[in-house]
Amino acid sequence: MTKDVKAKVHLSFRRKIVLVALIVVILVSLEVYAHVYVQIHGLAVVDDQEATDSFHYGHITGTYVFSSSGGKWLVVWTATEASTSANDGFISIFKVEQNNSLLTLGTDVAIVGLDVKSNHTGWFFADLDAVLYESNRTDMRIWYYFGEIGTYQIDFGLVVQVYEETFLATLPKGQVRIPLQTTISYGPQ
Repeated sequence: MTKDVKAKVHLSFRRKIVLVALIVVILVSLEVYAHVYVQIHGLAVVDDQEATDSFHYGHITGTYVFSSSGGKWLVVWTATEASTSANDGFISIFKVEQNNSLLTLGTDVAIVGLDVKSNHTGWFFADLDAVLYESNRTDMRIWYYFGEIGTYQIDFGLVVQVYEETFLATLPKGQVRIPLQTTISYGPQ
């Protein structure tokens, strides 16, 4: 081999090493980001009956089941009938199924927020007040406010980000909007 050919082979080998090192740095950075900046809470799997029995916020207004990336969650929630302009409701998320594979260690969700819709736009406001992490559920309290007397058709719209944990990284798999719909009358009956 001539000197020029050896130099080109050596330069090509260096480029490959730099490319591999760059990929490793990117993967490590994503992993650090996922563990430090993303609030992911691993839930234990419970059955549907145990989930609804452990919802201790009064009567159940509604339930919703969603699945993604081998996991399945049950959302149980309540919204109290309006007694003042400021009211509260509660949401609990339970993991009811988890299908692990050779590459996937688990699937969990992180709470993003609310995407509220109402027939009284501008007169209704709802916000996520607190998120509490338990071993078998994630509980949230929401505050909602009425601006005028009327009957409100509300969709609180809880938004969660699904994450899949693998051996190498925690990967975002997409957002899911959970429709939490109810009708609430505010004012004299």
